[in-house]
Amino acid sequence: TTLKTALKTLSSNRTSSLPTTKDPIDPSFCMSLYTPGEEGLINPTHISIRRQVLEIRRTQSGKVYFQCGCCAHLPRGERAKYSTIAPQSLKNLYHAFIRFMMYHVPACDHIPQGIKELQPPSVTKDVKACGIKKYWRANAFAKGLRDSDNGRGIIYEPS
Repeated sequence: TTLKTALKTLSSNRTSSLPTTKDPIDPSFCMSLYTPGEEGLINPTHISIRRQVLEIRRTQSGKVYFQCGCCAHLPRGERAKYSTIAPQSLKNLYHAFIRFMMYHVPACDHIPQGIKELQPPSVTKDVKACGIKKYWRANAFAKGLRDSDNGRGIIYEPS
C-alpha cells in the first residue's frame, strides 16, 4: 500500500464540509498553528505553511476546522481539493496536515510559488520524517484546541 492510498482510507482526515449553512463560520475567530520559537522543532516547510497558509477557523457552534487562507476568499467549488480539513481529533491533526500538504498545496493556485517550492520531495514519501506528532498535539492543546466530548471533531476551549 502506498502512502497516498493509506492516507485516503483514513476517514478522520476527510475533506471538510465545514462551515455549513446550518453551522456558519464564526467571522471573529481566526488563529494560526504557528508558534514563535518552533524553528528546529518541526520541519521548516511545515512551519512556513503553518505561519503563512493554514488558518484555524471555527463555526458558530464551536467546531474547529483548518482552511487554506490563500484561497478561502473563493467559493468552495472554485478551490482546489482539500482546502478545508476537519480532523476528528488532535491525534489526527498531523495526518490531516500531511494530506493538506500532499493534495492541496501543490494544486492551489493562490499559494505563493515561493512557499510551494519549500515543499521537500520526501513529503509525499516519508511521513515519519516530516514532523513530530506529539509536538503538533501539544501545540494545538496549548492554543486551546480540544477533542470534542462526542469524539467527532475538535473544538476551541481556551484555558
